Amino acid sequence: MKKTSRLGGLIVLSLVLTAQGGGPQAGSMPRNFVLIFDILNYTREMGDAVTYIFNQVLGPNDQLIIYTPARAYGFSKNTLNKPKGELIATMKEKLRGDSAACSSNYSIILNEMKGLARNIEGGQTTGADAQAGIKNSLTLYRQEMENLRTLRQVNEPLLMKIVDMFKTQQGQNHLVMLYEAEFRPIPNRETLSRLRAMPEIAFIVAELFASDDQKSPLDAGKFIDIFGEGKVTLHFLYIKPRDKSTVQDFKEHSADMYDVFTKIAKATGGIVETTASPEAALKSLVKAIGKSSR
Repeated sequence: MKKTSRLGGLIVLSLVLTAQGGGPQAGSMPRNFVLIFDILNYTREMGDAVTYIFNQVLGPNDQLIIYTPARAYGFSKNTLNKPKGELIATMKEKLRGDSAACSSNYSIILNEMKGLARNIEGGQTTGADAQAGIKNSLTLYRQEMENLRTLRQVNEPLLMKIVDMFKTQQGQNHLVMLYEAEFRPIPNRETLSRLRAMPEIAFIVAELFASDDQKSPLDAGKFIDIFGEGKVTLHFLYIKPRDKSTVQDFKEHSADMYDVFTKIAKATGGIVETTASPEAALKSLVKAIGKSSR
């Protein structure tokens, strides 16, 4: 739901699933999945998650849409009858290519922020010219945060169209979001301590590097009602890499997304899982919703 264009291809694919899905088999309960990979980086662990989805999550009466950062891919019941190895290999390649193509603007901004953070670390804090240089770097950093914000907006109208799509399907409706935690580079602890001692910029430093006060990306209550009316269960799987979680020169930047989607997931009966392993998160999903008969 963040970064660049989000959810654009799902509406067309909903027509494909409606046309090809067919009715439920006798004595079975079909399940309809929309799975969103909201990620910046394709990793081996993400590939393992794709394998697990096809081998362990899906059953013969299920339908699936996988949404990568670039577009959506639909898998009707007929498509899912194809050899799993073929489907897995194709989807891994699509996810790898799409995530690389769509992360470039986001990565450029992060690199700019990293350069500004290192400049601030290397800057002097005494003298009018030195302090002016730090203030300029802080202003540029604030602008990059605004640029980042424009890439993280949730497309609410299309979220509502996904719910409308689910309304046309028989069976259980599950929206599964694998959301990669976001981190932005900040100056190191020693530098922040020095900057906080400068009264003329202390409040700016606190706002940029210490505050977690982010505006909610959407109205949780509104979407709890919308998901409830559409009988859609949201499962929020928050993927938090270990290598970033313990580094002091990065600040987690996705608490806003975590908070709002956690509220929606809990209210709709879904699970919330925080883990470094996407496959482990999907195992928790299977445990919660049950394994489909094969």
